[in-house]
Amino acid sequence: MARNTRKVETRHGSRNTYKGVVCRKDLRLAIYLRDSFRCVYCCRDLHGAQPKDITLDHVKPHADGGDNSPANLVTACRACNCSRQDRPLNRFCGPETRADIRRLTARKIDRYRRLAKAIIEGSTEDPRANLPMD
Repeated sequence: MARNTRKVETRHGSRNTYKGVVCRKDLRLAIYLRDSFRCVYCCRDLHGAQPKDITLDHVKPHADGGDNSPANLVTACRACNCSRQDRPLNRFCGPETRADIRRLTARKIDRYRRLAKAIIEGSTEDPRANLPMD
């Protein structure tokens, strides 16, 4: 997977290279589908959210050796993703949330990826279309 890189100053004052999540459109959608278009941190429903407000967050940050694999990526709203920054998961959320993240990331991504590809190709209806928008 490609990485989006730019120089940013961290809260520690060091100048590290930011590595954003750049992944295939079908994989990104598959992760959103796996997580039910819900922020794993605040449980906000992201079905009606603007695309810029739906993000992928690294469970284990790149700085700590994390990668861009689906097992290390979760759906997060922009507010939670920005609030977390590079803090460890146990300092950002409680044990119930961490258990939910473990359960979600343990799911096999293959079936969600097949569904995402079908949605992108237009051969399957978007599952969000049947859900009420608040």
